[in-house]
Amino acid sequence: MMIKKVYKNLRFRSKIILIFGIMFFLTTAISGFSYYRYTSHDIEENFRVGAESVLTQIVDTLDMRLGVIRQRAQGMLTNYTFVVSFSDYLNNPNDLNLIKTMGTVSSFLKDLETGENLLHSSYIYTDKREFDNFVRMRNWQFQFKESEYYSSYIGGPGKAIQWFPTQTDQIFQDTDQIIPCVRRFSVEGYKGSLYLILQLKTKELEHLLAGKYEFFDKIIILDQDGNTIIGSEGIDSAELMKLVPKEGEKGAVFTSDYEYEGNTYLVTYNQLSENGWQIFGLKSRETLLGSLQSLRNVILETLGVIFLVGVAAILLLSYQLTNSLRKLEKRMSLVEKGDFNTRFFYPYKDEVGSLAKSFNYMIGEIQNLVRKQEETIEELKWERDHAAEVQKQKRKAELKALQAQINPHFLYNTLNAITWQAADQGAEEISILSNSLGKFFRISLSKGAEIITLREEIEHVTSYLDIQKIRYHSKLNYQIDVEEQWLDLKVIKLILQPLAENSIYHGIKEKKGTGLIRIYEESQGEGTQKIVKLVVWDNGAGIPEDKLKILNETLKKGVTDRLEGYGIYNVNERLRLFYGENYGLQFESVEGQWTKAMLTLPVTDGEMDSCIGS
Repeated sequence: MMIKKVYKNLRFRSKIILIFGIMFFLTTAISGFSYYRYTSHDIEENFRVGAESVLTQIVDTLDMRLGVIRQRAQGMLTNYTFVVSFSDYLNNPNDLNLIKTMGTVSSFLKDLETGENLLHSSYIYTDKREFDNFVRMRNWQFQFKESEYYSSYIGGPGKAIQWFPTQTDQIFQDTDQIIPCVRRFSVEGYKGSLYLILQLKTKELEHLLAGKYEFFDKIIILDQDGNTIIGSEGIDSAELMKLVPKEGEKGAVFTSDYEYEGNTYLVTYNQLSENGWQIFGLKSRETLLGSLQSLRNVILETLGVIFLVGVAAILLLSYQLTNSLRKLEKRMSLVEKGDFNTRFFYPYKDEVGSLAKSFNYMIGEIQNLVRKQEETIEELKWERDHAAEVQKQKRKAELKALQAQINPHFLYNTLNAITWQAADQGAEEISILSNSLGKFFRISLSKGAEIITLREEIEHVTSYLDIQKIRYHSKLNYQIDVEEQWLDLKVIKLILQPLAENSIYHGIKEKKGTGLIRIYEESQGEGTQKIVKLVVWDNGAGIPEDKLKILNETLKKGVTDRLEGYGIYNVNERLRLFYGENYGLQFESVEGQWTKAMLTLPVTDGEMDSCIGS
């Protein structure tokens, strides 16, 4: 028991050294076991099977990647937005359509290149102009109709998609080696042919194959005509093409021998179904079988056995390690689900023990942080709600303060005295003016009440318009057409006069001729909740379309502009405050003709007054 306890408290490194020492002595006892039973034939057969499998993987990978590129290109060329943009420009090549098409094509080409690392660049040719995504500098000396790309389509129908061998980039100003693919396409309503050129990165293709060079000495890709795509340096590609059966099917895999400069190569062949590329994997027979010489040595045989036993020992040790780690993983999964009360207890002092200690400490710290975060969130919620309530009370206090600035009895009695004296002296206009002004202030103050009837609100705005009519004489007329059934509706006071004032100073005053202001109602809504729209219409200068859009968006958001149009913003803010954000003020207008201000209010009963007044 004592030995077992000492062993379990050893560091992992010490355990590994101990086990490998024991394995070494065990393996020396079986040194007579021969590893030379593997023959060159076995190695070659294993290589052939492996080579054909690896090359099939390469072909499948390339077919998939090239197929994805083809499908993405097809998706772009048949995309409705892409086709409509191209069709508009080609059938009506003006500057506006050109700019739109350049932007659309650039965006689609960027998306096409971004989605596939194999793509180096892309380019579209039309007889109107050329297009790219503006990422690379164009080679303006390149002429598509003078290139081999265009000539491959001359003299016959040809294939819609043409592949070309590796070459230096002709279209853009760089020296990268690329593999061009030209695709002819068309758009509806345009008879001319259009060409999409996709250029693949040679380096990216080589990088894709880089991991396979450990299996082969060389990987060569040729097109159907024997032209080089990848890596034919030092190899006669024409001789390789002779190995391909003339009647062979696409995708057929086979392995053959190939003699070149005194060396014998095992050649594995396959063909891409996507574009007919021929792929050859070459492995030197001498390199493949050279390892057999070292295997004849008894020492290597013994080392091989030690290695195998060592692997078994590592597997045993890894089981011991992962068993504890697996338990720790289960605890971690509980933490992922939000259980921060779980702990992992490990009785030994090795690396897993240290990890368990750190894990338990970390969970404790996380618990503390989560608790502090929840407390902080609750504090922030309280502060937010408190700030909102303070702001609401502040607005009400400001409104009360503004209304309290005028001594209602003194002002009203003074205006009443002026009215009687003006009437006695025959000053009719002064009498009307002071009488209207008295009514105006009487309703404005309304004994401190914030809710009045629509009848009183109309009387208030009528007093204001009578005053303005005396000032502007024949330049201003007004009509009030509100049905009797709505006059007892309870509304917030001082909501029509600011709109009438806005109509005069920003509409009628800015136009020539007689101005007209109409005030009327539009009832809407069905069921339990009805609404009414109070409309203030004028035939003034109107509002420009861009300014009207900004104005309505600002009103809808409940923003107050204290520098311009404070009156209408104040009305909107008060409506939203008392009735809710679904109600408020909006405008309609035709510049130079008319403007329509619409107040949307709920149809409330008498309880509304007592509720808000309290």
